[in-house]
Amino acid sequence: MEYWDLVDENRNMTGRTHLRGVELTPGDFHIVVEIYTINADGRILLTKRDPLKTYPLMWEITGGSITAGETSAEGAARELEEETGLVASAGQLMKIGEIKYGHYFRDSYIWRSQELIDPSSMKLQPGEVCDAQFVTFEELRKMDEMGLTVPNVMERCQLYQEDLQKMING
Repeated sequence: MEYWDLVDENRNMTGRTHLRGVELTPGDFHIVVEIYTINADGRILLTKRDPLKTYPLMWEITGGSITAGETSAEGAARELEEETGLVASAGQLMKIGEIKYGHYFRDSYIWRSQELIDPSSMKLQPGEVCDAQFVTFEELRKMDEMGLTVPNVMERCQLYQEDLQKMING
């Protein structure tokens, strides 16, 4: 069972937790993270969603919900490792934004690998991720135009384009 810490509409901790899978009460929010992983060659990591998940077999940025007791950065580092096998400490992740959606806040982070990562050597999490690839910003844009990415992925990439370009360019 996975529990989330609940926050209010202003992101203040409520002192309550919530069991994943149960509908949230109006006014309750939780924290979701995404990690833009930049390979040593400047390409962006995309992971393909498991066929049994919502948006099956679509490409996305690595991420998920933080669990009770975690900070946002700790949750981001854990999600990165769980879904891809890539290890980065919370301190190596740079927060680039926060967006409030329906019942959650999405914190966005960037991590640039110092070493060239081969996607075939990654340890993908069964039931979550079924493939991985590194793409250029332009390749991501084309994939989005073809309907291959989860909705809003490109929108967020464009929102953070300046930060992403700084990391891509080293």
